[in-house]
Amino acid sequence: MSRTLPFILALVFLLCGARAVPADTAQPAQSVLTLGVYAHIRPTDVLQKFTPFLDAIEAGLRERGAAMTVALKIYPTYDDAVDALARGEVDFARYGAVSYVLAKEKNDGLRILAVESNDGRKTFDGVIAVPTASPARSLGDLRGKTIAFGDPNSTTGRYLAQAALVRAGLAARDFVGIEYLGRHDKVAFAVGAGNYDAGAMNENTFNKYAADKGLRAIATFPCATKPWVARAGLDGRVHETLRLTLLDLKDDTALDAIQRTALVAGTDGDYTMIRDGMRMSLEFGALP
Repeated sequence: MSRTLPFILALVFLLCGARAVPADTAQPAQSVLTLGVYAHIRPTDVLQKFTPFLDAIEAGLRERGAAMTVALKIYPTYDDAVDALARGEVDFARYGAVSYVLAKEKNDGLRILAVESNDGRKTFDGVIAVPTASPARSLGDLRGKTIAFGDPNSTTGRYLAQAALVRAGLAARDFVGIEYLGRHDKVAFAVGAGNYDAGAMNENTFNKYAADKGLRAIATFPCATKPWVARAGLDGRVHETLRLTLLDLKDDTALDAIQRTALVAGTDGDYTMIRDGMRMSLEFGALP
């Protein structure tokens, strides 16, 4: 992450008041609920995306007699975000599937409040993309090429993309260059610029930048949608009120920001496919 990130987060906080709080602040009083996210895109874009959610969740809590403020904590890395949820530094979090699995391994007391849905489906696609002019038509055509991934703990940006490559008979040794760029948008920009022959990202990032950056998908793979997870030990009444608020959230502006249609009930079993993909990805090798 850039050395300018702490400054950016501080600036966001000053501009937006209590809606975003620095990731190293102390646990707030229970009149404030903290929502943890990580910077898979630019932090300023993360704040813009989640501001409608903060408003919608607060409104839903008030309707249920809970006058709570919801503040956002933006963590600079996936590891920081996972550790924060496992330690109970945030009250609830919206993380990628792998980050949830890793946090759950650290603290089994984490509980799923809701999972994201597309018209009732609890899956979406990850994408492996190439520049539009690339001759590659399948994953096998990437042998001897360069490839970019996102964060080493990214679900679609690393684990499930590498599992897809393993299924296609490829491993790290079959590439002449591998880099982890940290964020999905950085992967899209780098592949579009021709700096890498291919790159892994989620479908939202691909759809956003494909036309402008000149990207073409050569493979997709299914992924469980993101869970919204409560910390261990969250007061039972608060947990239930928050859970019902999320499941009843109908704010189109908030849902459109994450390109989902609803939040629905979910269980830890929804992430079995993620654990299977994580195990398969180990056969790819070559972490930074």
